[in-house]
Amino acid sequence: MVHPPQLLLTAFLVTSGSLAACPTADGLLASLATNGYEPRTLPNHRTSGANGPPVEVRIQLYLAAIVQVDQKQQLLSVEGYFRQEWSDERLNSSAGVGDCEDAITLDLPVRGVWQPDIYFDNSIREWYGVGSMRIYPDARVWRSVRFNHLMRCPMSFHRLPFDTQRCFILIGSYSWEVSKVNTSAFSDGPVEMPEGYDGTIEWELVEVTSEVTTEWFGTGIHRKGYKYVTIYLSLQRRSSNLIMFVFGTAIGFSLVAYVGLFIPKAAAPARVASSVIPVLIMLNLQNNVTNQLPALSYLTWLTSFLVSMTLFTMSTVFEYGVVSVLMQVEARKIRKFEAFKRLTADAHKRAEEQEVSISMEDIQKTDAAVAYVYKLFDSDGESGLTLKEVQSGFKALGQHFSLDQVKETFVKLGVEGHRMKKEDFHRMLKDIDDYMPGKNAFKLTFWEREPADQVDIVFRWAFIIGLVLVTLLWILFR
Repeated sequence: MVHPPQLLLTAFLVTSGSLAACPTADGLLASLATNGYEPRTLPNHRTSGANGPPVEVRIQLYLAAIVQVDQKQQLLSVEGYFRQEWSDERLNSSAGVGDCEDAITLDLPVRGVWQPDIYFDNSIREWYGVGSMRIYPDARVWRSVRFNHLMRCPMSFHRLPFDTQRCFILIGSYSWEVSKVNTSAFSDGPVEMPEGYDGTIEWELVEVTSEVTTEWFGTGIHRKGYKYVTIYLSLQRRSSNLIMFVFGTAIGFSLVAYVGLFIPKAAAPARVASSVIPVLIMLNLQNNVTNQLPALSYLTWLTSFLVSMTLFTMSTVFEYGVVSVLMQVEARKIRKFEAFKRLTADAHKRAEEQEVSISMEDIQKTDAAVAYVYKLFDSDGESGLTLKEVQSGFKALGQHFSLDQVKETFVKLGVEGHRMKKEDFHRMLKDIDDYMPGKNAFKLTFWEREPADQVDIVFRWAFIIGLVLVTLLWILFR
């Protein structure tokens, strides 16, 4: 029968022997240095001849966060923990790690243990922080280090602000070809992320995928393949900000330019302001968007829409220029009419001073302007003036009346039928103000309006229809 004290002694001796056999971290490195371990030689190296199979190096990134997406420079900044795992049987034979019950932890950097030269192919800037290496009893090595890297990320902005960018992280061995080092992913995938993480304020992380490929370099007998793990991060832009503050603002100020078309054409300062200010707003929006992007050789969805809205708002400036020219033409016609009225008024004044009436012959002799005016009315040269001819004659003098208003003049003159005789016309000239039709008594049709008003009306319809169509097309084909 074995007594309890003997059992305790036996357990103590077994435990002491086990602890003594497992080296400390410093003891491990010292054993490797004194027992012929070569940290610059691959774990599959055989002194007897041919090397063993390729060293399986598994990698994984724990992406703690996407720090920044720089779309102007087309760069992606990420941070997290870079993990690697491989097996090195020499650690057991040279340092006796197989006698340990748990892993041995070493603080990075570790100089005396072989480590794969894994690098980030598309990195622009790299930073590594604290890390550790754990060596397990089965000679498996696990390495983890904190990192913050800046990566190249080629981007396409054709569908801005509805674009999705597919950034990548390319990881592989720098020196060892596929026959010596086989780079692959952890069994649970090459990427881990915090639960619920969905990207940044501006970009939503919608998908993370990966693939393992072999890239070939060199030619002929020098052609070698290298294994790479590629991680793809699909980032979709959160477009609500640009839609609200750029797209919406562009439509809003285009409508401001449209409403300005209803300001009376004679109010030049107001019309010019309502046309020019939206143009300046559009240019400011364009600059705001393009300043956030690289120098592109193509238009994006958003910038092309802004260019369209800029053209719409600029068209109101040119439209008012046309209206101003037509107003000047009308003003010259009105000056002719006023001069003609002064002519008849002078004739009446002379008649009143002499206390005689003006005869038709006197009116005809008043000035050649009277004959000129009659020719403006008598377009066909036939006897008498029709309603249409009288209307056209007044229009030539800058007076725009409807046919119903012209009929009012015929009634005042007592003209029978629809043709005014020459004597009736001269009688009208004697008291032009009395026989002129009322200004606002009747509604003018489109063709009876001033040319400037016609341009305004046509342009209002063309502007709003074009604005609606362009906006709908951009929305439908985004």
